[in-house]
Order: sequence, then C-alpha cells, then structure tokens
Amino acid sequence: MPSSTPASPPDRDAAALPGRQREARANDTAILVAARAVFAAQGHGAAMSDVAREAGVGVGSVYRRYPTKEALVEALHTHGVQEAARLARRVADEVAPGAVVRFVACQISTATGPLLRPTGATTPIPPDLARASDELHEALETLVAQDVRAGVVPAGLTAADVMQLLLHLRPTLPLPRAQADALHLRYLDLVDAGMRAQASAGVVLEGGPAWDEWVGTWHD
Repeated sequence: MPSSTPASPPDRDAAALPGRQREARANDTAILVAARAVFAAQGHGAAMSDVAREAGVGVGSVYRRYPTKEALVEALHTHGVQEAARLARRVADEVAPGAVVRFVACQISTATGPLLRPTGATTPIPPDLARASDELHEALETLVAQDVRAGVVPAGLTAADVMQLLLHLRPTLPLPRAQADALHLRYLDLVDAGMRAQASAGVVLEGGPAWDEWVGTWHD
C-alpha cells in the first residue's frame, strides 16, 4: 500500500536533447506547470500574464509558444498524458506487485497536468497526444497484467479502469496540496485493500470500460 510520496519520473527524452533544445523544453515545462497551478487556483479565466509570472518568464515567451489561452489549455492535457505515460513505463519496468497502486499514488502526489481535454473540445486529437495515449495504454496493460498475476488486483480490471479510478481519487479540493494529497492517498489505501480482497476471493470483474471509451471522453 502507498506509504510515501514517490519521486516524480525523470524526463529522459529531455535529458538527451542538446543544450539549447533542453533549455527550451525546460522553459516549456515550466510554463505548463505554472499554468496548471494558476488555472487550478483561479480557473481558466486567469490571465496569461499570471501564468508568465508563476513560470518566471516574460509574457511574450508564453505567447510565442502558445498564441491563445485555448492552445495553452489544450497543451496542458497533452502534457498530462505524456507525463502519465512516462511514469507508467517506469513503474512497469520495476516488475513488482502493487504496480497499479504505485502508479496511481505517484500521479496523485506529483502529476502536474490534467488528464482530460478542456470541456467542449472537438478538434482532432493531436499526433503527440495520440502517441502518448497509445504508450500509456500499453504500459498500463502491462501493470494490470503484472498485478493480476501477483494476485493483488482482480481479474477483469482494465487500463481504462485505472484511469477512471485516478480521476475519482485526484479531484481538486479546496485544501492545501499536501493535505489534499494525504486524503487522496488515504482513500487509495482503502481501494487497494478492496482490490486485494477481491483478488484473494477470486472475483472476476465484468463490464469494465475499454480504452477507446476512455479516449472518447476527451471529446465530451
């Protein structure tokens, strides 16, 4: 069961870039992390200048990368899914029981990007988002299969179940981040105990969501 805050997964792709490109990637990440914090605190009505101030860059730098607020909000979703995919691959490489819960715990404690597209989004899914979605799906399928074999989650659990569980366990609460995280992890402990009990009893889940259904929510 989760008992400590996992470390945030390193961006190995960024580390391999040449210096100037690596700096640009770092600035872009800083803008996205700042936007996440500002929008969480003020809503999407927050000014781009507030995002720039939080990121420690000039507002022109924000607009050069994201010409509109809508583009920035959409990029936040792509960033969130890419971040989740990197984490899922790292946890899958550990090949240890409890991988699903470790993934969810780390997402609760360290994630910076939202996992849903902006409400009303109807544009086609960008290629980098589609690629991250496929990578996340593959890694989560590996996590679930490992945990089913280890007897710590019930058979029939799907990758989409894991993402829906994460959404329910990571709502925005009107509390300081540390306090909110502690509550979310407390409830994850309860879910973990329930899944282990079901697995021990030989329960087979039925009617779980498919990955295409999860991706379909991005167009709601």
